[in-house]
Amino acid sequence: MRDSSMAGDNELGPNWRYTLSDTDWSPDPELQRLLESAWTERHDTGTGFRYRVNIERERIAPGRFGFLLQLNRMRLSDRRQPQQFTQHAPFDASKFNFNRVAPGEILLELLVTADADSGASVPVTLLINNSPLSVFHSLVVPERAQQRAQHLTPSAVRVALQLLYRLPDRRYRLAYNSPGALASVNHLHLHLVRIEHELYVQRAPLVPLDKSQLLYRLADGLPAQGFCYVLRKPNRDAAIFFRALNELLASLARRQMAYNLFFTWTHLSPEEADDDACIRVLVYPRVQPCANKRACSFNAAALELSGYVSVGDPVDYERLTEDSIRGALRDAQGDVYGPLLYNPCCF
Repeated sequence: MRDSSMAGDNELGPNWRYTLSDTDWSPDPELQRLLESAWTERHDTGTGFRYRVNIERERIAPGRFGFLLQLNRMRLSDRRQPQQFTQHAPFDASKFNFNRVAPGEILLELLVTADADSGASVPVTLLINNSPLSVFHSLVVPERAQQRAQHLTPSAVRVALQLLYRLPDRRYRLAYNSPGALASVNHLHLHLVRIEHELYVQRAPLVPLDKSQLLYRLADGLPAQGFCYVLRKPNRDAAIFFRALNELLASLARRQMAYNLFFTWTHLSPEEADDDACIRVLVYPRVQPCANKRACSFNAAALELSGYVSVGDPVDYERLTEDSIRGALRDAQGDVYGPLLYNPCCF
């Protein structure tokens, strides 16, 4: 819902506001129209972007899991270099953060209103990603003015899921990389990416870990190890879902384990088995945190663990295979099931 009292002269301008209720899980075509219109207007005029999106080549890697590979050389050559920060580094206002972006990089200012049971309302800024992976690649920055380090909060988790439900196009996914898991800016944010293809994690077999039908782990033999929370009926199950997911994330924090998150619909077409469609939230812990490197052609972060691989080097694009990608993902994660799977306190 647009709040016209706070709108600027240009509906796509930086002072534009839109209000969402966190008790309404229905698709909102107006929200998607505003997001995509604002993104397109800035991209077409070059406002804030380091380059125009140019996916030079695309292929599906042969094999069981259908990794999507895209060649995006400008993402490697022109992006801002990732920050170097430790897993527990506090927010540092002297370094780049999302309060420093130019006004033209702001797409929308949202306010996710809450009911009495779910806490305070949450302001959320949607920004362009000025080094985009694909069309409409944006950043979701909850409570931007609070200057939070890149540690996921319960309110940020709720905002992410709310946004995914409210965008009618189910090709939108959300990704989060924690410190020590290839986060590149130490200011709380998630990536909103529209991916045209189905990824293996959408239909990957799951092993139930409790009787709630909410918590699972990825079955053995998949490219990544991780836990999966499945939300089928948000009006009924949202409260227990958020509580369980946040307990797992808190457990990983206590263990000082870095992790990646990926939010996706199981079915991309609203007409396809709509009664079975649900959202999966994949949690990929790491045995050891990794230090950020300079921008490189291939990273093993949330998107890659989920089956979407953007590379910046034509040689890498040609030579990467399913086996080599799986090997890189195993090296990045380690064997996370050993320390986590059979410890009930994790759940």
